Amino acid sequence: MSLSDIVRLIRRRWPIVAVALVLCVVASYGYLKTLPKTYTATSTCYVKMATGTSVNDSYQGGMAAQQRVRSYLDIAQSETVAQRVKDQLGLHDSVDGVRGRISAASPPASMLISISAKDSTASGARTLADEAVSQFRALVAQLEYIQVDAAPAARVDVIDQAALPAAPSSPAPKRILMLGILAGLFFGMTGALAVDRLDRRLRTAEEVAKLVPAPILGVVDEGRPGAEGELRRLRSRIDDRPDTDVVLLTSLSPRTQPEVAIGLARAYADTGAHTLLIDADTTGGGPTPLVPVRARAGLSELLRESAPLSDAVVSWGEAGVWLLGLGTADRRTPDLLASQRFADLMKKLRGDFDHIVIAAAPVTVAADAIALAGRADATLGLVELEVATGPQISGAVATFGADDPRLTGAVVFSRPASGSRNPLQRLWKRG
Repeated sequence: MSLSDIVRLIRRRWPIVAVALVLCVVASYGYLKTLPKTYTATSTCYVKMATGTSVNDSYQGGMAAQQRVRSYLDIAQSETVAQRVKDQLGLHDSVDGVRGRISAASPPASMLISISAKDSTASGARTLADEAVSQFRALVAQLEYIQVDAAPAARVDVIDQAALPAAPSSPAPKRILMLGILAGLFFGMTGALAVDRLDRRLRTAEEVAKLVPAPILGVVDEGRPGAEGELRRLRSRIDDRPDTDVVLLTSLSPRTQPEVAIGLARAYADTGAHTLLIDADTTGGGPTPLVPVRARAGLSELLRESAPLSDAVVSWGEAGVWLLGLGTADRRTPDLLASQRFADLMKKLRGDFDHIVIAAAPVTVAADAIALAGRADATLGLVELEVATGPQISGAVATFGADDPRLTGAVVFSRPASGSRNPLQRLWKRG
């Protein structure tokens, strides 16, 4: 998976990633609050040997001190020192418990020893460190005495006494929260990838091209500045085919896309052509609710012969664009769309207008488009990305027939993110 694939995955499935991230961060914060605070105090000691005054004696003493440091580290962490600290401070912990709270370390080739002690309070850590150093020094002095009234062979001096810790040494909030963030990203991306693999919705025009046995004549990205230009290119590709004055648009997806029909009608009108947009979508999802004009009647009334044509066709108020709305549809309307009345109506309208754009119900929802395709010069199947699935498109194509020449081409359509401005709406709000 390339970086661009990951970016697209996050854009599609960001709620999953966001929820996993929040949950893991909250869980890590809750875990952090359950951990006890531990303070660490450290004291630094220096080991020196009793030597002569010559340079060679000093060198030999330094080497001997470095060798002793290795053993002194074990002494500082020994059970004996822990027992003495426990007794001196009157601690209730076991010897092993006290011993586990005391540690010693030394840099390589050094005569310095750092003795650290841990406790639940800052003052307790400092007290424990001071007492550990005191008992360690006493034990070293005891072990290094060679004879009575003689100086010890080695001595441990305190360089830096343990200071009061300003902040806990553990837990480490930044590290735990960072682990929570990384875990959230991991589980979020894993969940997003799993959902994406199971999601059969189409996302690209290439995926649509593999399912539709007709050329893709346009890719309309609603919400992008290039949407109007793509509708003009769609108009040009349709005009390249001879005698295509009547264009039928039907969705191969379960949901209708009236914006494309409106945009295509306006694109024809922009050329100065006398253009009519017919809303034949019997599901009620056609262009009529989206336009700002209303007529006293509609297509349904014309087919029932209950209204004259002049009452049903209305101008949008923009030159060259007229609308024949659906009107009040009833159970007979789908049958009347396949009747001779509709054929006669289309014959008259062809003589009155240069171009006619018909918006029909989705082919998987109603059979209207199959009948209307016989009255149109070109039939375009609309596929909405992120909504339609492969099986749905295959079923819609099968409804037409895999080799049916009435399906002239396909238009891929995608909607913008919520709240973005719809440039297709500007096609009828302009001016």
